[in-house]
Formats: sequence, structure tokens, C-alpha cells
Amino acid sequence: MSATGVHLHIQDHHVVMDNGIVQVTLSNPDGIVTGIRYNGVDNLLEVLNKETNRGFILLRGSSGFYSYGIYEHLNGWPDFDLGETRITFKLRKDKFQYMAMADNRRRVLPYPEDRMPGRCQTLAYPEAVLLVNPKDPQLKGEVDDKYQYSCINFDNRVHGWISFNPPVGFWQITPSDEFRSGGPLKQNLTSHVGPTTLAVVIDNGILKITLSNPGGIVTGIQYNDIDNLLEVLNEESNRGYWDLVWSSPSSTGTGGTFDVIKGTTFKVVVENEDQVELSFTRTWDVSLEGKLVPLNIDKRFIMLRGSSGFYSYAIYEHLGEWPAFNLDETRIAFKLRKDKFHYMAMADNRQRNMPLPDDRSPPRGKALAYPEAVLLVNPIEPELKGEVDDKYQYSCDNKDSQVHGWICMDPAVGFWLITPSNEFRSGGPLKQNLTSHVGPTTLAVFLSAHYSGEDLVPKFNAGEAWKKVFGPVFIYLNSPYDGGDPIQLWEDAKLQMLVQVQSWPYSFPESEDFPKWDQRGNVSGRLLVRERYINDDYISAKGAYVGLAPPGGVGSWQRECKNYQFWAKADDDGYFSISNIRAGDYNVYAWVPGFIGDYKYDVVMNITEGCEIDLGDLVYEPPRDGPTLWEIGIPDRSAAEFYVPDPNPKYVNKLYVNHPDKFRQYGLWERYAELYPDKDLIYTVGVSDYTKDWFFAQVTRKKDDNTYQGTTWQIKFQLANVNKSSTYKLRVALASATFSELQVIMDNGIVRVNLSNPEGIVTGIQYNGLDNLLEVLNEESNRGYWDIVWDQGGEKRTEKGKKGKGTLDRLEATNFTVIVKNEEQVELSFTRTWNSSLEGKFAPLNIDKRFIMLAGSSGFYTYAIYEHLKEWPAFDLDNTRIAFKLRKDKFCYMAVADNRQRFMPLPDDRLPPRGEVLAYPEAVRLVDPLEPEFKGEVDDKYEYACESRYNHVHGWIHLDPSNSTGFWLITPSYEFRSAGPLKQYLTSHVGPTTLSVFHSTHYSGVDLIMKFGPNEPWKKVYGPIFIYLNSLSNGFSPTRLWEDAKQQMVNEVESWPYTFPASKDFLSSEQRGKVQGRLLVRDRYISDAFIPVSGAYVGLAAIGEVGSWQRECKGYQFWTITDDKGYFSIINIRPGDYNLYSWVTGFIGDYQFDSVINVTSGCDINVNELVYEPPRDGPTLWEIGMPDRSAAEFFVPDPNPMYINRLYVNHPERFRQYGLWERYAELYPKEDLVYNVGISDYRKDWFFAQVTRKKDNNTYQGTTWKINFNLDCVNKNGTYTLRVALASVHSAELEIRINNLEANPPLFSSGVIGKENTIARHGIHGLYWLYSIEVEGNLLVQGNNTIFLTQATNTSPFIGILYDYIRLEYKQ
Repeated sequence: MSATGVHLHIQDHHVVMDNGIVQVTLSNPDGIVTGIRYNGVDNLLEVLNKETNRGFILLRGSSGFYSYGIYEHLNGWPDFDLGETRITFKLRKDKFQYMAMADNRRRVLPYPEDRMPGRCQTLAYPEAVLLVNPKDPQLKGEVDDKYQYSCINFDNRVHGWISFNPPVGFWQITPSDEFRSGGPLKQNLTSHVGPTTLAVVIDNGILKITLSNPGGIVTGIQYNDIDNLLEVLNEESNRGYWDLVWSSPSSTGTGGTFDVIKGTTFKVVVENEDQVELSFTRTWDVSLEGKLVPLNIDKRFIMLRGSSGFYSYAIYEHLGEWPAFNLDETRIAFKLRKDKFHYMAMADNRQRNMPLPDDRSPPRGKALAYPEAVLLVNPIEPELKGEVDDKYQYSCDNKDSQVHGWICMDPAVGFWLITPSNEFRSGGPLKQNLTSHVGPTTLAVFLSAHYSGEDLVPKFNAGEAWKKVFGPVFIYLNSPYDGGDPIQLWEDAKLQMLVQVQSWPYSFPESEDFPKWDQRGNVSGRLLVRERYINDDYISAKGAYVGLAPPGGVGSWQRECKNYQFWAKADDDGYFSISNIRAGDYNVYAWVPGFIGDYKYDVVMNITEGCEIDLGDLVYEPPRDGPTLWEIGIPDRSAAEFYVPDPNPKYVNKLYVNHPDKFRQYGLWERYAELYPDKDLIYTVGVSDYTKDWFFAQVTRKKDDNTYQGTTWQIKFQLANVNKSSTYKLRVALASATFSELQVIMDNGIVRVNLSNPEGIVTGIQYNGLDNLLEVLNEESNRGYWDIVWDQGGEKRTEKGKKGKGTLDRLEATNFTVIVKNEEQVELSFTRTWNSSLEGKFAPLNIDKRFIMLAGSSGFYTYAIYEHLKEWPAFDLDNTRIAFKLRKDKFCYMAVADNRQRFMPLPDDRLPPRGEVLAYPEAVRLVDPLEPEFKGEVDDKYEYACESRYNHVHGWIHLDPSNSTGFWLITPSYEFRSAGPLKQYLTSHVGPTTLSVFHSTHYSGVDLIMKFGPNEPWKKVYGPIFIYLNSLSNGFSPTRLWEDAKQQMVNEVESWPYTFPASKDFLSSEQRGKVQGRLLVRDRYISDAFIPVSGAYVGLAAIGEVGSWQRECKGYQFWTITDDKGYFSIINIRPGDYNLYSWVTGFIGDYQFDSVINVTSGCDINVNELVYEPPRDGPTLWEIGMPDRSAAEFFVPDPNPMYINRLYVNHPERFRQYGLWERYAELYPKEDLVYNVGISDYRKDWFFAQVTRKKDNNTYQGTTWKINFNLDCVNKNGTYTLRVALASVHSAELEIRINNLEANPPLFSSGVIGKENTIARHGIHGLYWLYSIEVEGNLLVQGNNTIFLTQATNTSPFIGILYDYIRLEYKQ
């Protein structure tokens, strides 16, 4: 071996040490040893383990590495017990089988698998195992126990393992016992058999799934602080599993052997940062005949990065030489915790609180006519008493069964099974399957005989090869955000279902048996109906189901169960498009509501990869021999239109009372005899009404002796004329399954939005069963609206205007126009045109408010175009936004960020006497809130402000045990917001109110009033933004709704700029340009080389001075962040002239590119390498803080306990607490702050804001802070530079003096600057200010010096300065 020097490679997530002999990889910053490479073995550690379950000093020439740890417990920290500490390495079981710890204590050891059930027997305690069937037969009958290999400290110097191929030893050497406890005779464990875990865990930071190894049973799902969503009282094999029912080929009926499918081999198929795919397989052979179904089964589980759920699919294969069998059923099932999940949902109108499984058992439940139906006679929840529970009441057609599941209310969590495609289900779109039911159980059923019988049991013959992929299905978990209504999780789950459907076929499954979209084909065409007794012309087959299924007879699709089916619904004109069809031979089938019979296209379709087959016009001629003489019912394959009676009050399910699916009530068959006690049904054509007089089911009649008799119904009709020599035909269509089509509501069927005409005020939003999400107690004009605050400009500017306030205008339009109206999109325009007669009454702007709704979208978009013509008068625009006032009786949970969400007070709590106004009207102390938990807290809308760069989604959740709803404002881009990425805006606050603010003076002051002069033309598009609605049924889970809203936000951001807005003023991606380059920093006092900067903000904004972007508010801005090497790419830039600006965390000042950049449509401009040289005159003598434009790194005190917001207790944004300015005088009651350079710690000793000091007479005085520092030498003839960067200022004057507090004038005075009001509004930064102050050397002395920072103004507690960074340089 040759020894080179020691090399250290530091990467984003790993640190690698390498001396040419051994290479050690550690996770960064966790310090977990994830890899050891030596002697040709790429990793000595167990690669099947997670990195955190594998395992540091490296010396040149050393065949190993050292590790030690330093543990420290500081005085004042709480008591604790330290039970054990150690360093552990998990080695590769395929390499290391020989262990040694002493000359006479070494041997070949068992494999970890030998300790698993089936190969071993646990003895008196878990560590001791009898090996009954080990991989190595010579070990059979031995006991393995890790304690057998313990050793006293005195002898425990070296132990480890040996690999024989290649020959490698892995040894832990302990050179001293001084750090071990218990002295030389204390015994400790050494080496022992490798990890014996029986579980595989996949974790993406959102949820964690535990599966048995190698069984592939889902034993645990951890999510949203619930350690396991699955029923922990069940055996692990009865929690989450694939199963099937199979039988011998000679059997009849639909019963068979139930088999929970347990794998025998586990394999990691994919493992990277973006995806994990696991495979659990069970292989069949002839020795298993009669014991297990003759199938090879491969169960797959997939988890994706950032996904709030996981996918599962399975591949079943029957080889040609294997025996015959019947497959009666297969599915995936999850048994959830009955103490958590009580609310179940499968449709908008089919969701409810459910009984507990205990309620079904005697004596609480009484079985009825069959075991599944149980009368609840003494349920745990009394409101359920007298109801019937029956899992079949919750079955659903395949076409409608794409999402269903359960909700846990506390904590709010939804558990959903999403089936993104029906291609792998049997029986076509009308086949009904079970969904969720009492357990709580949720199922994805792929094949069953329910509602079909033996016709839908696939029968496989000997010699019949078969393979099918079932799934993937998506197990989706969601939770509402900040106290939202859990029931709205249902809406969110529906939206997630749409996302999954649109993503089908998925791109990520690894199995070659799952073809991707480019391996599939497409078929399109048009279906027409020719019914010459209705119309001589062809009739468009509106709403027809058209599908591809294996070749067979007419209508055979509904009994087809071995292969795949692909269906689509024809549009109003009969056009259809069936996409993503697996390659193979098919027939085209169809059925048309309103017409009897089935259609089949005569030609067999051969689908190949990538094919696009247009069938043209297909014509269906329904069975017809002549004109209709009379008819009963509607030909729709359902009996739903007939009379369905109310149930016996003794056997009711309250969900189905007055419900479209009232036929799902138990015991309706018994009502027939009650309605027709003496004679059977008689229907008189022309007199009777089938909706009232035709019983939905012709059933038997129960006799007194408890036997049954058939029934005879009569249809009576009159014929005026009869041709005795002719033939008549009676057509009878029997419905094999009930059918209930979801009603389509106005707009897109998901959400309905009402707007006033012509004003364009959003007066109502109907969604998820709520008739209006907006506050119905408000006037209609105060529900959902665009508004501005404006003032006349120039000499007509009002006194209020000078203070940054003006007139509020809700922009009520005067004209309404439909811009776009088709099946995919509606766009509405509400305009108001200005003219000189309106001067002084309205802002001189033309306003065009747009609202867009897309098909299938769970929400709507809005944007506005503001225009000021050149000849119009001057005016000021202070603020513009869109606001929604939600229902206070519904929306109580608010979310702004992952760590900024909570239950909120009611607006009533802010009013006297419930609320006490504090120093300004927005801040209110809750003294007697309706919810006692809020008592003593402070509510203030400014506590929920957010920087533009992070302000992409926020909103409210209505928490309801049966149906939670989320209301979210999503801003996909901040190109139209003012003042760049750091500008802070209001978001959501008590009301409940949610805002999308596009321009405001908050945290900036009058510097951000848009002042338009006469002769200044201007036009700007604000938005579009997306008002997104989601929902969750079955449980309180705000986190799931929030996570879904964040995902939707990502979708919207990735779709920017949108393609659908119709206004020519909104530019598409093709009409925009791109600028790219690289930003380097040159600071010769840090490095002689150019420094590539990571995370720098680089942006294009209107032409101006250095740093002017933070005050720019009339145009658009486009920003991005540099990568690790300083490269940046700014995309989708609107054409125009711009300056390029940047600022870099860690360096003071602003960068501006010298040249004006002209962006044109489609341009791609590379500015190459740009070099920023931050202000610098010489080396740093000392510095305070970190140059990041924020005061967050300084000391932020705890709030006065009287004025607390519990959300911000121990929170990264603790500066948002009310009243922190008052804490300064409490911390410094007599003397102002003194900071000693080299001794003080700015994180603890520099108060975050230099504020005024309140005096006893309730007036205020300015404060003077001192910076003490020592200089070893001073050049009296030289010059020094003091750099002072301010994060925010409000009405403050900063005076700086050196070594003489009385110096007049001071060395530096800023004058009174800033109107940002950041202190009062709980901010940590506002506008950025940088001062470079020249200090003559004769002002300094060798030894101790003092800088006095005086904030001189004193008229308010909110006056003050937030420092960003202070540095003293010696000017060279």
C-alpha cells in the first residue's frame, strides 16, 4: 500500500477523508459514518441499512481512522440521566462472518437473518435465540446471544470482524480505559451478530413507513406527530397488506382461501434522494401446490421526495406450466387506529362519523339478515343508536371510486386511498367495489365478484400464462394547517386525486412491466347514434362511455377481469380520446346513456407504442325495430330513477336519509310487501309515474311462515290500433348495478364563484358542501374584492397623503364582459374607465379586473390591469391588494408557513370588553375571549407579515369532523410585487381575512408611495394569483391541507407564466426573455481570488441607482438565487430596459451591473462573469453582527408575559412578539447598552433594536450605546473607516462620536431618516441603509477606545434603529 497525504473533501451532504489507504465518508453535518472504503471493498458498512444506522480523525499513512466525542452539560441546564453511550459500526453481512475478541474467543457467527422467525426460536429474553434453521447448517441448534461476547474493560482492547473475500479485517481498538466507566472489571458488549431488525423503514421527512422484512406488510405509518396511523392493537400482519382470495379450478361460487401476501425476499430497487422503491417478492414452485396460489407476486412500495404519501403496486404472474386456479379477489387493505379515525369519506355527499368496530359486536350490535349488516343497539356514541352499519352501504362504481378514506380529528390527519386509473380494475367503469368501512378500514379493490357474482371470477387454466400489474395506487396523507377544519381534508384529497390522475401513467415505477406514457398508444374518434325513429340525422353520443377492452362479444367488457381496460367519456359532440393505452389487441366498446344496448367496433385494434389512431366517425345503431309505443324508465343501466322507499325507521342509516343514494339503506326489500300487502305492483302506462309507482326492485314477498314467494307485476296499456299480422317487440333492460352520477354544479363542478354584476365583487364561493365560504354577515361589497389606497398628487396631495395614507377604494367596476367561454375555461372582465369628470373622486386609472376558472380546477384565478394615461392628472398609489373576508363561524385555523400556523381568535375577541387595545389599534390584548385558551394573548395582524420571497401561499382552514376546507391565496410569482424579494407584506389575520398584497408602504414608509406625475403613462398587470380550495374528510388534520396547498403552490410556480390569461398585457413565456451569468465577489482582505457566491440574490429591476430596487414599485422585478458556484439564470423576463442588481449575504452593500440590459422577446442574454467588490478600505479591526440585512442575529428578548403570542414562544421569529421595545428599559434600567469588542457576544449582548427609553413621566428619551474596543497601535496620521449597515430605521437620527460623548458636532449624523415603523410592526428589517464614515487617526488612542451611538429623537416608543452590521477598518 502506498500512503499519500490526507485529503479532505467537503460536499453538500457528506465529508470524505482519504489518506490513500482508507477512505471514510461521513454525513454532513450529522457526523454519521456512512461509508468505509478499503482494500477494494467499496463499503465495509452494511449498505442495506439507512445511512443513520451504519455507524474522525484520519492520519497520513494510517490504515484506519480515529474518532472521539466531547459531551458538555452547562451549568443551569436541566437534570438528565445518561443511560449509555457508545460508537457503533454495522458491517456488511455479505462480507463479515468471522468475529474475534480474544485468542480463544473467535468464531464464524450466524447471519442476522438467522435470528428472524422461521429460522430461530426466541428463548427466555429477546437477545437469546435458538438457531433452528440457520443458513449455515453447522450452526443449527446453537444459541446466539450478544451478551455471550461481552468482555471486561481490562481485556477489551481490540475486537472486530474478518472478511475472507477479499481478506479484510475491521477492528475497534481502545488504547486506554481512562474514559470508560466502572473500572477495569466493568463488562461491556463488544462485537456480535449484525442488526436483527425485521423492518424496512422509508422516510422522506413528511411521513415514515415501516414494512416487515421480507414480508412487505405495512406495520407502521408515522405522520403528523402520530407514531402509527395503523391499528397498533392488531397483529402486525393485520395492519396494511395486499391480499387475495383464491380457489381450486373445480370450485364454484365466489369463495376461496384468504391469503395475506407475505414476501419471502426483500430488495431495494431504487434508492436516491428523490425516490425509494422497494420490492417484496414471493416466488411459487411446485412444492407449494395446494398451499399457495400459483402466482409469482412482486409487491412494490414507492416513496418520493416531498410527497405526503406513498405508492404501492403489485405484479402477479402465472407461468404457462403452472396449475389452474381461480382468483376471486385481490386488493390492498389498511386497518387504521380506531382511537383516532372516526370520520369516513368517499364522496362529497357520502361522508360521516362512523361507529367503532366494538359497536358491531354483541351486545352493542345485533346482526341482521347477513353478518355484514348490524343494528347498533348500544353503541359507544349514543347518537349512532338505532342505525344500521353495513360495509356494502359504502361501495362505489369504479368510475367514481378514485379517492376515499378516513379523517382523524386530533391531531387532524386524513388517510386516503387514491386510485389514479381504472385500467387495472376488472369489470369496467360501472363495476362496484368496496371502499372504506367500519374498522376503520380502507381498501383499494382491484378484482372482486361483488355486485357481479361468479361471472367476474377469473378462471386460469393450466398452460395459461398471465401477468398483470395492479396499481400503483397512492396512499395519501394530509392535514390542515393552523387549526383548519379537518373535514376540508376531503377537498384536498380530491384535489390530490386530480393531481395523480393527471400524472398517470406515472414516470417513476421501476418495473419494466409498468409501461410509461411513451410506451403506450392513443385512440380517438367520434361516436354518433343513428336512431331513425328519433331523428333522421346522426345524434352526437353525448356522455357515452367509450373504451378498449380485450376482444370479445358485445358488452363483454363488463365481465372481463383478467386484463386491462381503458375508458373515456365522449364530449357533447360525441368526440372521445382514449389515451395511455397499453400495447396489445383490443375491441372498442361503448354504451350511451339514453339508448339501450352496447356498441362494439368490428375491427380489432392493435395498439403499439406511440401510436395515434383516429377512428373517425363511429355509428351506433341501438336495437330498434320500430317506433316506441310506450316506455318505462330511462335507459341508463340503473334503477335509480324508480321509486325508492324510505327505510324502516328501525333500520336507518342517517347518511342516506333524503339522499340521492337512498337505495343504500338497509332492508328496503322488506318495504315492498308493506307497500303492496295484498297484491303485486300494477303499472298503468299513461297514468302511472315510474318515479313514484314503479318499485326500484322486483323482490320476493315474505310470507307469514317466513318463506318467500315470487311476485308478478302487471303493466297495463292501451293500443288504439293493433296489426294482428305484424310483430311487436318488448325490450327489457335489467340493471345489474345501481348507478348514481354526481351532479354537475355551476361553473366547473368543483367550485362555484358568485360575482356582482357589473361591480366584480366576489359575493359567494360555494365549495365542499359549504354554501358560502365568505362572511355572509358582511355586506356583499365586503367579502371578496380588489382595493387600492390612493391620493391626489402634486399640489392636491392631502395631509393624510403626506403621511402615507389616503382614500380606500374597492374598485367597483361599471362594465362586465365575458372574454372566454368554452369547456376548458371561463374568463370574465370587470372594468372601470376613468374620465375627467371623476377627478378627485376616483384614482385616475382604468381598471380591468379579471377572473378565470378552468375545468377541473379546485379554485379560480384573478388578475387586474391598472392603466394611467399620459394626459391624466398626477396621483399617489399607496396600496393595492385583493382581500377575502371568510366566515368567522367556519374558519378558525390560519397558516402562513410551516412554523407559523395556529388556531386564531374571533374578530369579536378584539372588541371591548373582550379585547383591550394596546399601543396602537392593530394590537389588542385578549382579556375575555370566547375561547379561554386565548386569554392573555396579544393579537396583531403585523405579527403575521411575511417577506415577498417566502410569501407564496397562506390562508385559512375550516375544521369540521366530517369535512375540512382550506382557503388559500397562492402567489406564483412576485414579479408584479413592489420592492423586491425582501419587501414584507401582510398575509392573513383575524377576521378571518386573507390578503394578496401587491404594493404597500408597510415596513418601508413614504419611500414606497407610487407617485405619478402628470404626463406619466403607466400600465401594470397584477397577478394572476390563484385562490385555491382544498378539503379533507374524516378528521382534523390542518397539516395535510397545508402540505397540499404548498404542493399546489409549487405546481402554480412551475406553471408560471400561465398560458391561459386572455389579456394581451399578460405575456406568455415565448414573449419573455432570459438573462444568465455568474456572480463573483472580490474582497482582497478575505481572499486574493475571486469568490463564487452561493445564495446571492440577483435581479432585474427598473433602471436606477445602486440599491434602488428596494424602493422601486412602478415596474416589474425578476429575481433568482445563485448556485454554489455563483451561476444564476433569470427567466421569463418581460421585455424592457433593466439594471441588474444583486446583494450577497456575508458582504455589505449592493451590486449594480454598469450596463443597461435590454430584454426582448425570446432573448437569451449571457452577461458572463460579474464581479462585485464590496465597500472595503482595509482590513477588519473588529465587527459586530452579520451582514445579512437583518437584525435577527442579535439579542431578541422574551416578551412580557402579559403580552404574549404563544405561536412565537421559542420560535425562530420570536421578534414578532408584541412590546419587545419596552423590554430594553427593563434590561438596561439605569445605563444604556455597553458592548465590549472581544468580550461581548452580539447574540446575547446587542439588543436587536436601539429604541427610546420610557421615563417615569411617560415621555421618552433617546439612548446612547457604547462600543468599547482596544487598539494595540494607532496611526495618528492615518485614516480608519467605520461601516454602519442599518436593517431598518424609523424616524431616528443616528449620531456617532468617538472617545468624546460631548463632541459637537458629532463625527457623523444621519439626520432624521426612515418611516418604516418596523419596531411597532414586529419586523426584523425594513429598508437597508449603509453608511461609511471616515475616522481620522487622531480621534483614536492606543489602548481603550469608545464609539458612542446616539439615537437622538425621542417622541415615540417606536422610534429606533435596527442595526445589520458594524465594522471598523484600517484604511490602506
